[in-house]
This record gives sequence, structure tokens and C-alpha cells, in this order.
Amino acid sequence: MGEWTDLRWFLVLNGIADAWMWAVDADRWQLRFGHPAMGTMGILPMPGEPVATLSDALWLADVLAFDHDAPVGVSPAWEGEWPDMNPKDTRAVPASQPVHPFDDQLLHWYWDHLNAAYGAAAELRFNDSYVLRYDPDDIHAPSTRFSERFRGREEIVSLYAMAARQADLLSEYLCLYRVLEAVDGGNGKRFAATTLDRLADHDFGQLMVVEPHETYEDGTNAFEVYRERALRELDDLQAADVPAYLYGIRNSLAHGKKDVLVPRAGDQFVAAVRALPIVKLLARIAVEP
Repeated sequence: MGEWTDLRWFLVLNGIADAWMWAVDADRWQLRFGHPAMGTMGILPMPGEPVATLSDALWLADVLAFDHDAPVGVSPAWEGEWPDMNPKDTRAVPASQPVHPFDDQLLHWYWDHLNAAYGAAAELRFNDSYVLRYDPDDIHAPSTRFSERFRGREEIVSLYAMAARQADLLSEYLCLYRVLEAVDGGNGKRFAATTLDRLADHDFGQLMVVEPHETYEDGTNAFEVYRERALRELDDLQAADVPAYLYGIRNSLAHGKKDVLVPRAGDQFVAAVRALPIVKLLARIAVEP
């Protein structure tokens, strides 16, 4: 088994095809996969480093979720054979139990179904496979020195990752807006007002989405699609107080007193969907200015 004996947790990159994955070194960890990978990467320690804990796995899932705007999950490594399989880390027993608590055999079911739900969210977002952004031959790839890169912004990375795991658009909007509030220290309007002008020319990088018959060069940069949609909506809103408009949508989602926004709200719902790319790109600048 070699280095794989130190495996305790996997990252589950829901929505990615094995063809668009490769090995990555990140902070204290080596992210490796077998064949087929099925979208999973084992978290292995660098030589001399301790094995990954659940907290380590969740942090890596959060930073990958931010870099790929994708619902990255985690899953435990197992020992033994079905039906006598046990997680190698006791933290794999979920703290939140359903009405009928899981027994040992259902633990495997829990993690599989949780990541299947994230996989559905990824399909709704991309409708094809995204590409891992850490290609060692790409000089524009984001750094995998995550602890250094996100120092002091760990909480807002996790807030963004929570948004990336949402299948419901209104839930995603509210989670993204929390990022604006976190960096603003208030209601988010001040940050939006000082940042909106940057959406047109900010370098968001490349998040390629590729259809099965396409090459990387034929793929679509998701961040540019978000930018195009955001700028189109800003053009339609040019006579409005956009920060107040975005905040108003947030309030209609966060509060239950009046003007409550629900999916059946018709034009109000469509307005929130159209505003979502604006809030998404503002949140990305907030996380990584």
C-alpha cells in the first residue's frame, strides 16, 4: 500500500471527468487518485507530515470549491470489506443523524448520497465537466499554497464554498451575499458600491467547462460567461441604485416579515436569478481581491 496507508479522507470533485484531473501538491498534502478516479482525490500527507483530519479535508474542499465554483465534497477512506467496512477516521460518523440513525453499514450510504446531491448541483451549474485549474504547465493556474494564499480570509472562503454547494438559486444568492457582508463588515452595500466598476476588467482567471467531444481549447470559460451575464444585467439596471437593489433581494430572502421572495414569485424570482452573476463575481473579488 505504501503512502496510501496514510489515507483517511478523499476530496470528491463532483461534476468533473477523470480526463480533466491530475495530481496536485497543496500545502502539507499530496492530492492523488487511482484509475479510474471517479472524481475523487485522496489526501495524502507530505513526507513527515501527519495524516489529514476531517478539518483538513473540509478546508481543502472549501478552497477547491472556491477555485472551481463547484460543490466539492469529502468522503472517508474505509478499511475491511462490505458489509464489515469501517471508516479509518471515527469522525466519519456524522454529527447530524436522521430520524432513524445510521448503523455502521449505512455510513457508506450517507457519504455516497451526500456527494450524489452535490453532483446534481454541479450538473445544474455546468451541464458538463469543468477542468481542474492546477495544471502544472499553465502559468496562469492559481497557486495551491492555500494557507498562504487565503491567510486571514479563511472564513469567507468557507462562506463561498457553502454557496457553491447550493442547488437552489435563491439559497446560493443568500450564501454569496454573506460573503459581501463579511468583507464589508456591514450590509454589503459599501463593498458593492466600490467594487462594481471592477467587474468589467477584473482578471477572474479561467474555469474551463468542456463537453465530451471538445478539447480544452474548445471549452467555455465559466467566469467569462458569468461576467457577460453580470454586465448585461448591470446595463439594464444602470438607472437603479445597484447596491441597494442587490441588498433588497438579499433582504427578501433573509427576512420573513414582508416582501418575501420565493420561487413562485414570478418576475421577482427572475430578477434575483439575473442578479446572481453580479453577486457571484463581487463575492469572488471579496475572497481573492
